[in-house]
Amino acid sequence: MPDSAAITHALRAGPATLDALAARLGGLSRDDLAWALQDAMARGLVTSSAEADCGADGVCSTAPPTVFRLADAGRAVG
Repeated sequence: MPDSAAITHALRAGPATLDALAARLGGLSRDDLAWALQDAMARGLVTSSAEADCGADGVCSTAPPTVFRLADAGRAVG
């Protein structure tokens, strides 16, 4: 499972959907990636375009795919 530093490193290439981020990290499972993203967001390193009522993996029934971006704190991670 990736850690927050791996997530922030992968997002340095630009914003990404869950599937694009998984590809950047070598094809991780959605569950592992969702857990790592939750941790990174809780630490304030990553932001999400997901609505408040979306699932942890950013899946929303009628909304466009969630996009994850680096937060200011995430840019500072080595």
